[in-house]
Amino acid sequence: MEAKRSESSDGKTTAKPGVNVPAAHYTRRGLIGVFFWLLLGDFCLHLMDMGVVPTLVPLQFEALGASKTTYNFVNGTLVNILYVVLVPIVSTWSDRTRTRIGRRRPFLLVTAPMIAVTLVLLGFSSHIGRLLHSMAPGLFGADSVAYVTLGVTITLFVTFKLLDLFPQSIYYYLWPDVIPPEWLGTFGALFRVFYAGGSLAFNWFLIGYAKTHPEYIYSLSAGLYLIAFVLLCWRVKEPDYPPPEPAASKDATATQRVAAQVKSYFRDCFSSAFYWKYFLAMALFQCAYQPFIANLIFLGKQIYGDTEEGLKKYGAVIGTKDLLWIGIYTAVVPIMAKLHPLKAGVIGYVLMIGAALAGTFLIHDEQSFRIITIVTFAAVGLYLVGTAALPARMLPREKFGQFASAGAIVFRLSVAIVSTPAGLFFTHFGTQHVFTWLLIFSILGGICIVMLYVDWKRRGGDEGFVPPLP
Repeated sequence: MEAKRSESSDGKTTAKPGVNVPAAHYTRRGLIGVFFWLLLGDFCLHLMDMGVVPTLVPLQFEALGASKTTYNFVNGTLVNILYVVLVPIVSTWSDRTRTRIGRRRPFLLVTAPMIAVTLVLLGFSSHIGRLLHSMAPGLFGADSVAYVTLGVTITLFVTFKLLDLFPQSIYYYLWPDVIPPEWLGTFGALFRVFYAGGSLAFNWFLIGYAKTHPEYIYSLSAGLYLIAFVLLCWRVKEPDYPPPEPAASKDATATQRVAAQVKSYFRDCFSSAFYWKYFLAMALFQCAYQPFIANLIFLGKQIYGDTEEGLKKYGAVIGTKDLLWIGIYTAVVPIMAKLHPLKAGVIGYVLMIGAALAGTFLIHDEQSFRIITIVTFAAVGLYLVGTAALPARMLPREKFGQFASAGAIVFRLSVAIVSTPAGLFFTHFGTQHVFTWLLIFSILGGICIVMLYVDWKRRGGDEGFVPPLP
């Protein structure tokens, strides 16, 4: 439902009623302000989630003697099972929340300091493990310091990931609430620029200290995240939302209300073949990419050596990838204002299949690793920037968080299912086959997104598509 809005002198808007933001009622200053604060949060979030954590945590596990199977089980299977259970609850809760500061910002504001504290503690997990071992010899005396420290690291990492599900879901739900629909493609491309910028900052300036000073890297990232998200919650104003639909009859018991909400959730989200094609196309990309990126560093260490200098060389390759991503993302900003993200997703999958095929058969030294890795990430980057605004264009706005969480259920459950087999696969065949893994799941995802495209065209395509609701 389109929102009728009034505008204050500083460019803020209010809705009466609804959640959409018509571009005609934004001043240039107001629109730039919304973009700036969201993109600052984007940079700091992905410095943390795409640079610091996925690089430092596997190194911490390895240093403590944990196998790749253990790491992939915790990071992939365990975390994603927890996300499957919790993300739908948090997302539907957010959709139905009504407060003075909106339905999204309360969740981001409350969790920001908790995320920052947990991240700092994760950086000091080795110190905490040694302290616990020395302070409680009766409890931990039979266990080695490394074993206790691994337990501390796993506990803090899982706690961080549970808290991180709030910005990793609700931050994105802000988009259709505060960004005009016609600006979503442009914002999605800029989002990817800053996303890559966060990863670039880590790989160019911080990765060389990953083994020697992880606690300082974690603390810096935690501080930046906390500042950015407090400012985002202060400066980005949400519209006024209409009251949510009644969840159940007033006479229903608590159990009946919960049962009605669960039934409505699954009926809405999973009864349409159209959404299943969408969910699977998105999930199979994650099944391809997450085990690939989580284990690529081990192939990099094989190629460059397990030394500080080797890590710097690997970081330079990944840093070059980030510069390339920024160039690609910046170049396609005007294109994404006109190209539908679903079409861009089809193109991205085709390019990923070609790059993964090359990586499977042609990497044999430092130069071939560097070239093919950069080409692969260029293909991934085109997919990511092309599909950044796809959820906001394909899912119903009035229940956006609910449908987005349903997509998260499918992709998290899919990644949970494949993560432990991925660890076994790489342990048995070697991490030189990370590109083989990427190739297999890119082909499967490519088939699904082509099927989705055909269905979308049948439903009206660019001109007439309306997200279906039961």
